[in-house]
Amino acid sequence: MSPLLKAGLLATALCSLPLSVLAESRSALDQRVDATLTRLGRAQLEALIITHIPEMMQNPDAAGTARHAAGWSPAMPEYGIPIITETDGTIGVGARIQDARYENTAYPAALASAASWNTSLLEELGRSVGRDARDSGFNILLSGGTNLTRDPRGGRNFEYLGEDPLLAGRLAGFYAKGAQSNHIVATIKHFAFNAYETGRTQYDVSIPRDAAMESDLLAFNIALRIGRPGAVMCAYNMVWGYYSCESKALLNDILRQQWHYPGYVMSDWGAVHNTKNSLAAGLNQESGAEFDTAIGLGGTGLLQDTPISTETQQRIAAATRDGALFRQAFYAPAQLDGNVSDDELRTLARPILYALLTNGADQPAEKRPVDRAAGYETALRAAQQGIVLLKNDKDALPLAKTIKSIAVIGGHADKGVISGGGSPTVLPFGGNAIPQKGTGIMSQPVWIPSPPLVFMRRLAPQAAISYTDEDDLKQAQSAARKADAVIIFIAQWSTEGRDRANLSLTEAQNRLIAAIARTNPHVTVVLETEGPVLMPWLDKVQAVIQAWYPGVAGGEAIAQILFGDINPSGHLPLSFPLSVDDLPRPSLPVAPPLTEGRPASFRVTYNEGADVGYRWFARTKKKLLFPFGYGLSYARFTYDHLTVKPDGTPIAKATVHNESDRDGCDVVQLYAEGQGIGKRLVGWQRVTIPAHQSQEVSIPVDLQTIARFSQGDNRWHVTPGSYQLRMAHSAADEGLKTAILLKDATFDGTENPSD
Repeated sequence: MSPLLKAGLLATALCSLPLSVLAESRSALDQRVDATLTRLGRAQLEALIITHIPEMMQNPDAAGTARHAAGWSPAMPEYGIPIITETDGTIGVGARIQDARYENTAYPAALASAASWNTSLLEELGRSVGRDARDSGFNILLSGGTNLTRDPRGGRNFEYLGEDPLLAGRLAGFYAKGAQSNHIVATIKHFAFNAYETGRTQYDVSIPRDAAMESDLLAFNIALRIGRPGAVMCAYNMVWGYYSCESKALLNDILRQQWHYPGYVMSDWGAVHNTKNSLAAGLNQESGAEFDTAIGLGGTGLLQDTPISTETQQRIAAATRDGALFRQAFYAPAQLDGNVSDDELRTLARPILYALLTNGADQPAEKRPVDRAAGYETALRAAQQGIVLLKNDKDALPLAKTIKSIAVIGGHADKGVISGGGSPTVLPFGGNAIPQKGTGIMSQPVWIPSPPLVFMRRLAPQAAISYTDEDDLKQAQSAARKADAVIIFIAQWSTEGRDRANLSLTEAQNRLIAAIARTNPHVTVVLETEGPVLMPWLDKVQAVIQAWYPGVAGGEAIAQILFGDINPSGHLPLSFPLSVDDLPRPSLPVAPPLTEGRPASFRVTYNEGADVGYRWFARTKKKLLFPFGYGLSYARFTYDHLTVKPDGTPIAKATVHNESDRDGCDVVQLYAEGQGIGKRLVGWQRVTIPAHQSQEVSIPVDLQTIARFSQGDNRWHVTPGSYQLRMAHSAADEGLKTAILLKDATFDGTENPSD
C-alpha cells in the first residue's frame, strides 16, 4: 500500500470520531460501529464503499424505491445495515423519469429560498424535504448546495445560496440540520469551487489558499459547524492541479485535519477518475460507479447531457458481477483487490456507517404518502419570503382588488411556473403542466402546475383578467391597450450541464416588454429566472418582481404579492450586474474537446479571490443594476441610534422603525471593512415590525468573516485596529456608520468565537 493511501486512511480513522469521542471514552454508538465493521467481509465492505445506478443493474433487489434512486447499495439485514437509497433533494425529492409514481412536492429553488435570509425557514425547508424523502423511501438526501455564486451565468446557481459565505454557510447549515431530523443523512456539495458547468470535468481552479479559505471554503466550514451533515460530496472539477475527488488538500488537509469532519466523503456521479488516488486523498464512497465505468466504456451520461446507449448499458452490466465492483480499464483505475486490505476497507467504511447510525438512517424507511398539505404550506412560506420586489415606481403595486381589468401576458402564466433542470428536477404532483416529448424529465423544462393567472382571478374576482401568449405580439398589444394594468411574465429555463451564454433574456422577450410598455404605461414584469438578467427596458416599466423558480406554491405567492395580501420581504442573495463586462471573467470558459483517455484540462483563475460578488463590485467600483441585499417593501423602514458593545463578541444595536401604514418585514444587514479588509457581510437580522412601530435589533459581528486565514499556522487571525461598521438596507446602501476597535483574536475552523 502506498504511503499516500496510508496517510488518507489514518486521517479518515482519526477524524471519523467526533471531538468529544476523541477526548473521552468511546460511546455505545462507536462500539456498535466497530462491532459491525469487524463482522463485515470484503463483499459487504465494498457494498458500503461503492453505490450503483439502479437502472444500470441487473439485480432483482434494486426494485421499488431503489429503482428510482440516484444511487443504491443493497441491504445487509444480518448486520443491521439498511439498503442505501439516495435521492437528489435540492428542490424536493428528485425524479428520473416522467411517471406519476414519482411525483412529489416541488419547493422553491435554493436561491429563491436564500432570498428570504431566514435561517429558520431554511431549517423548516430541510425538515420538509427530508420528511418527503423519508416518506418516499430514501435515507440519503443529496442536497445542500454550498458553492458560492462566482458567476451569475452558472447553470446550477439556482441550486445554491448566493454569493456570500456567511449567508450561504448559515443557510446551508440550517437546511442540513432540518433535513437530518428525519433520520436521514444530508449532504453538502459540491466540494469545492464548482462555479461553472462549462467543462466541469476538465477545468482546474486556480485560487490562492488564503482566498479559498475566506470564500467558498468558509461557507462550507460554517455549514458543517451548524448542520453537521453526515456526508460531503466532492465535485467534478479540479482544484490546485488535482480532481476534487482526488485532492488531498481538500479532503484530507482541510476537511479532516483542520476541520475534524467526522462524516464521510462521497463522489459526485462520474467524478472518480482513479479509485486508488481518490481513496488515498480521503474519499470514502464512490457514487454511481457505473458512471465512472461508462466514460471508460464510451458512455457519457449526464456529463454530456446525453443518454447512455443501450450497447454501453449492456457492457456496463457485463462489467458488474454480483453487486460488487468489477471495472474495465478507466484511465488508470485501481480495483478493490489485494492492493487494499479488508482492514483498510473497514477504515474507509467507518464514517459511512457512523453517519448512518448517528442520524438514525439505519432505521427502515417506511414508505407512506407524502404529506402534500404540509409540504405546500412550507413551499408557500418559502415563496412568499423569497420573492424580491426590485422596482415599484409611483406605488404601482400592490394592485387594488377593485381594479377593472388586467392583461396578463406570457410566461405560460395560465399553466404554471417554471423550474430548473438537471439532477435536482422534481416531477410535481399533477405532472408537467406543459408536457414534453419523451419520458426523461431531467433534460427538459418542467412547468409546475401552479398558474399565477388562476390565483390572480381568485384574489380579484370582480376584475376582468385576460391572458395572452407571449408569441402573439399583436394580440398582446391589443389586450394591453384595453387594460388598466399589465403583468408580463418572463420565464427563462436554466439547467445542470450548461451555463447561460449571457445574462440577456431572449430578443423576443425584450422586444415584447418594450412594445407593451409603449402601449400601456402601467406594466409590471414578473421574472421567473434562475438569477440576474439584464433589463434594457427597466426605465420603461413601473414595477419588477424577481420570482426566481418559486415552486409548487409559486403561482399563489406571486398573486399574493401583486395584490398586497403578502408584503414582499425578499432581499437579493447575489448582485445583479449591469454588464457581463463587469464580471471577474467577462467570457465563459472555453473547454477543449474531450479526447480518448484522460480529458484535456484547462485552467480557470478565480482572480477575484475571496472578493466574490458584491465584494468584487465594491473593490472595482463597478455600478450595479441591483446590489446584493437589495429588496423593496410596501412598508418603509428607517434605522437610527447605532451603537456597538465592544466587549467579547461585538454586538451592533440599532432601532428599526416601520414608518408606514402596513405591517412589514425587513432584513437589517451589518457590513464591516478596515485593516486591509474590503466590505464584508458580518451579520444580519430578519425582523417583522407592525405599522408605525419600532423595534431594537441586536446583531453580533461574525469575526471569522473579517479575519484573515494564515496558511503558515492554518489559523484565522483578526488584525487589531479600527473597523467601520455599517448597518444598511443593502451592500450598496450608506446606512448608519460607526467605528469599532477590535482586539487581536486567533481561532481555528472547528469553532468561531462569534458562535
